[in-house]
Amino acid sequence: MDASPDLSVVAADNASAPHVPACPTPTPLAVGGHSLQELVGQAVAEAEAQAIRRALAMAKGNKSLAARILQTNYTTLHAKMKRSKISAEEFFPS
Repeated sequence: MDASPDLSVVAADNASAPHVPACPTPTPLAVGGHSLQELVGQAVAEAEAQAIRRALAMAKGNKSLAARILQTNYTTLHAKMKRSKISAEEFFPS
């Protein structure tokens, strides 16, 4: 006794299925006028700025030490601080 399915029935069923047209390429959905990529980029920038502020607070404004705390190089830290408008002077002890 052969237990394999009768493929002619399956093929006949598929032949009678209605044709589904291909969907057009969807346009990016926006949330509040921003794409997902823009929202993610903004969230990353905010998280980086927060981490930089915390590291600078721990380092009392010492950018070299803050870079070591963040495990990044000084140049990268300085560029991200400039982009986020963060000044090390804010974290100097009074």
